[in-house]
Amino acid sequence: MKIFAFVGISDSGKTLLMRKLIGELKSRGYTVSVIKHCARGFDLEGQGKDTAQFREAGSDSVCMYSPDGMAVFQQKKTEPDVKKISREYLKCSDFILVEGARSDKTLKKIEVLRKGFSEKISCSPEELIAVVSDFDTGKDIPVFHPGDIEKIADFMENYPNEKEPQIWLDIDDVSIPMNPFVQKIFSNTLMGMIRSLEGIPEDPECITLSMSRKGKKDEQI
Repeated sequence: MKIFAFVGISDSGKTLLMRKLIGELKSRGYTVSVIKHCARGFDLEGQGKDTAQFREAGSDSVCMYSPDGMAVFQQKKTEPDVKKISREYLKCSDFILVEGARSDKTLKKIEVLRKGFSEKISCSPEELIAVVSDFDTGKDIPVFHPGDIEKIADFMENYPNEKEPQIWLDIDDVSIPMNPFVQKIFSNTLMGMIRSLEGIPEDPECITLSMSRKGKKDEQI
């Protein structure tokens, strides 16, 4: 999984660029997901609609589903972490494109500039990996023209993967770090168990195991 955040002021061209990159990456056989940061909140249905009424009534989560897909609304006390969202809901994606999330210091960013509209780079050098601009920025980092979709996709394709853990442990919505030795124990133990089950692919790429201990007082093992 590779995560790239596209930042820039409103109307700088981020959304159009991302739409074109989605098409290009999909044409190369990759799975692509998008995360949009909504600093001012969002409402897909509007006040008075069913899901809004359920949330106003105090529901912690609301799920909408249809033959075409699904959407889940979850109430959170703090703003979710982009990487946690990625591994929890989008873990089988090859590329995740994030629109916004400028304040997330852990994300590698591609800044979008436009002559006469937004000409000043605002990302820190530690976070910025490339610029998409219709003018010469004079910066000593990769700079692409907005029309260079194939070149930008090549850059993203060849950009090295971050050394992220292969196994994550989240307990009550808190991420628990595990060193490589513990990850290996988890992996070997889990694979040893699931290989005894029927209907398991020979070499699965993504495995999710969830465990709820609510009502544990009534457990009998």
